[in-house]
Amino acid sequence: MPRLSRKAAIITGGGSGIGRATARLFAAEGASVAIFDCDRASADEVVESFRQSGLEACAWLVDVSDGAKLEAAVADAARTFGRLDILVNNAATYVPKPFDALTRDDWWKVLDTNLTAYFLSARAAAREMRKSGGGSIVNVCSVHRLISEPGSGAYAASKGGVAQLTRNLAIELAESNIVVNSISPGFIRTRMSIVNGVDETTAPHFTDYYVNSGRIPLRRAGLPEEIAAAALFLASGECGYLTGADLVVDGGLTVTL
Repeated sequence: MPRLSRKAAIITGGGSGIGRATARLFAAEGASVAIFDCDRASADEVVESFRQSGLEACAWLVDVSDGAKLEAAVADAARTFGRLDILVNNAATYVPKPFDALTRDDWWKVLDTNLTAYFLSARAAAREMRKSGGGSIVNVCSVHRLISEPGSGAYAASKGGVAQLTRNLAIELAESNIVVNSISPGFIRTRMSIVNGVDETTAPHFTDYYVNSGRIPLRRAGLPEEIAAAALFLASGECGYLTGADLVVDGGLTVTL
């Protein structure tokens, strides 16, 4: 039997990268999937590609930084499917600027998308999950909650917040039979890894510093499908005693000196 049979899931940022890979895997495992994305063309293209593969999904045009519209979309997806069992908070943004070049607008753009939206969607999802007796929330965090690098101040701060939010929600939602966990990916080949037109995960400085040196013990960047596999494990409920945990999926990056 498919691992997510008769489950309904929302994936934010489902139009590309980790979100797209997660949506495809969940649909293949039997879930009814709602793809939330701010890019209508990307979301529609994903849905059509799924249908051509015999998979089903629905798309919602959602800017997760718009709290009212985000919460309304969560409720609408739950009505459409008749239930909500899984939320994957994945949508994120990144402003690669040095600390003293970040504007207030830059700061809040990142925090609103990467942290506040996770809180709002989780709150809305929990209301729906309680109606069907529980559920699972998976927050896509980052190794930037543990380590940082120049130009990632707002992003690292937002992901540190996601880590703590995950722990708090795990405590507060346990009585509703809702488990909350997170995934901290390392360097993954997605649209976000492209900075100023260059894919950072294939650039010479990345290869020299992280790959050839063994800074990443597995000596490569990760793939979106590998993060999706971790999300499936957390969402499936196969380990129902797991909550408040973080899975670090980084090729060993954070265990090296």
